[in-house]
Amino acid sequence: MRQQVKIISFILATLLFVAAIITGCVSDSSTKDAAETENTVSFSVTLPSFGAKIEDSMVHKEWIEQMESLMGKKLNIKYNYIPISEYSEKSKLLLASGDITDLFMIMDKDLYKQYENEGLFLDLSQYKNHLSNYLNLIGEAADGDIKAIREDGKFFGLWNIDLPRQEKNQGMGVYTPATYRYDLFKKHALEIPSTLDELYSVAKKLKELYPESYPINTKGFDPIFLAHHNAGPVIYWDGNKYVYGPTEESYLESLQFANKLYTEKLLDPEAFSDKDDAIKKKAMNGTNSILLQNWFTFAGDWNRSATGGEEFVLSLFPDNPKYGKAWQSVVDYSSISVNLGATMVINQKTKQGEQLVKLLDLQYKPEIIDLITWGIEGTSYTRDADSGKPTFVDSIKNTDNAWAAGDEYGMRASSSYRPGLQMAIDTRAFVDFAPKDMGIIDGKIVETPWETAFHDMPFPNDYTPPYINEPYLEFTDDERADITSNMSPITTYVAEMQNKFINGKESFDNWTAFQTKIEKVGDLDKVLQIYNDALKRYQDRHATNIGD
Repeated sequence: MRQQVKIISFILATLLFVAAIITGCVSDSSTKDAAETENTVSFSVTLPSFGAKIEDSMVHKEWIEQMESLMGKKLNIKYNYIPISEYSEKSKLLLASGDITDLFMIMDKDLYKQYENEGLFLDLSQYKNHLSNYLNLIGEAADGDIKAIREDGKFFGLWNIDLPRQEKNQGMGVYTPATYRYDLFKKHALEIPSTLDELYSVAKKLKELYPESYPINTKGFDPIFLAHHNAGPVIYWDGNKYVYGPTEESYLESLQFANKLYTEKLLDPEAFSDKDDAIKKKAMNGTNSILLQNWFTFAGDWNRSATGGEEFVLSLFPDNPKYGKAWQSVVDYSSISVNLGATMVINQKTKQGEQLVKLLDLQYKPEIIDLITWGIEGTSYTRDADSGKPTFVDSIKNTDNAWAAGDEYGMRASSSYRPGLQMAIDTRAFVDFAPKDMGIIDGKIVETPWETAFHDMPFPNDYTPPYINEPYLEFTDDERADITSNMSPITTYVAEMQNKFINGKESFDNWTAFQTKIEKVGDLDKVLQIYNDALKRYQDRHATNIGD
């Protein structure tokens, strides 16, 4: 019996000893894990991909080093890349599932708003003390605080910030100007038109010279609307109030002018459907010699690749003397702007909330913006001796394709790389290496990057549409639903009728009936009232902010 008690005692003692050893090991292991967690920020992130793996980028590697130095911690990042062409649809699916990475880039303002109140994103307003870089830039942007922070003081995403490429209140960027076959104009001693009447006359002359051609093509009819000081078939800010383009007299005048071009076979009948490749082919072979609207880099690219003497020149949209200077396809790049096309959110469930907020705020630090945009000083860029501003090295600026040359370094100003977390950029980099374009300014030929052609012009100016500086409106969920339910049928109907008025299938004698039908298809008055209500809220908040 005694022997059995001794054996049992020995076994119990052994088990207690082993348990103590195991407990000690677990404790040591937990301590080690805790130390590793304390010194490492581990997270996953969903970002768009532009063709290259950013971890391979020289700039991205430098970004990792600088982040770890500034954070005082190692970074352990798991990337979820989605090709940019698929990003919109796949983002919707991921958000709908509720299963998102720790960080998630949303590239659609309306999509962000859809999930803002669903409890999926971390409320970042509670971390304001860690967001000094971000909030400083927001404070410098026009209506930045209204755009980035809700009226209740909460915000669940950090918006992309674009630094200006022009001097404050100066310069004008026109990104879809008119493009002309300049070699044909020179051959026949034709002047580049500066008014709609001149446009019509020179198109008539080209039609006489080339009967099989359709002198004018356009990707959309915006230039004709803008020349009549109308934004087209949309609701827009006219400088005093919100109006619907098709209910304005200027919309009727625009369609009448377009119909005149179409009826006299001066406007390509395929202008309603032509894509970029088709337009380029027709411009090259002379089927079209006037493109009323064309992306600003295309003309220069076509000039550099032309083999048959084709020559293209850029110019502003022709004016309409009745309204004065034609509004242009202007983008305000003269001030810091909140880019509402992309926002970074943090998963509410993340265990690294505070650390991730600190990391995100670093993306708005001036030195990091320079790194992401320009690359590594002394390697991909230097600084101007007088201004101290960055400028790319000659091997990038003097190459035929500066965007492709940037891939060697992998900064934002490259074809395939978007290093870091893609949250803030210095847009001046995109002008620094821009090639020269041939343009008509004040009736004279100039050869300079088109984006800098108007660098000394005050901004805003007579070419600037009022909606460029429109109030920033926020709609409630119910208001958005009402806008959609009423405007969707109106938009469909107006698009159909617009084409019919232009191609002559609908007589302008039926214009009054067209206007009446708009009111019956949807409740336009209700929608405009929603805009006015949102405008009142904006004005009240704007006044409060000024008072503060």
